[in-house]
Amino acid sequence: MAMKETVRSLRAYFVLSALLSGAVNLWALFRGELGIGTAISLIGVGFAVAYLYVGVRLRQLLSTAPRQITKLLIAGAAFLVLLFLLDLLSGMRSGTLPQVIIGLLITWYLFVNVRRLAAESQPNIAVEAG
Repeated sequence: MAMKETVRSLRAYFVLSALLSGAVNLWALFRGELGIGTAISLIGVGFAVAYLYVGVRLRQLLSTAPRQITKLLIAGAAFLVLLFLLDLLSGMRSGTLPQVIIGLLITWYLFVNVRRLAAESQPNIAVEAG
């Protein structure tokens, strides 16, 4: 029997992702030197704040603005891919591939479930023929 995510459990995923991402990016921000790493950490903190906001307001956003949530998830996935490409181009190979893969899998999981829950939260407007 497959388990379906509920609004409550999906909210927990968003909040947990936000807290973990925020902690990692704040740690990197405070330990790093000024430069591209600082900009990347600031963007990461921005995504963490956005994920936290979505987590807190998920039920309302699913019914009023589900595209905003999916656009945020797509932007987050693009950011992960960009980080991986920057790592490859820098030649440092700091081991971002596992992080990117895990991040993209989580993003895909959230995306699929947000779309499903958004569709379920929309009022069914059925026009009866006949």
